Amino acid sequence: MSAQPTHPYSSGLRQRAAHLRDLAASIERASVTVLGDAAEEVMWSTERADLCEVMLARNVQQLHQAAEELRYTAYRFSQRANEMDITTKASRAA
Repeated sequence: MSAQPTHPYSSGLRQRAAHLRDLAASIERASVTVLGDAAEEVMWSTERADLCEVMLARNVQQLHQAAEELRYTAYRFSQRANEMDITTKASRAA
C-alpha cells in the first residue's frame, strides 16, 4: 500500500487546526465561563454591582465568540490542507 501524496504544508495546517480546536475547548472549559451563573444567584443591590455583572456577562460572551472563531479558523485550515492534498495528488497523477 503506497502512502497518499500530500502537500508538504498540509500536515502543518492540520496540526495547527488541531491546536486551535484544543485551545477553543480549553477556553470553554475554563472556570471563568461559569462565573456569570454564580453571579445570577446573588442579589445585587448597587448600580456598580449591576455594572460588574453586565461586564462579566459580556466578557464571557466574548470568550465563547473567540472559541467559535478559533474553531472556524481550524475548519478553514483543515479545508485548505485537503485542497492542497487533492491538488498534489492530481498533479502527481497527471
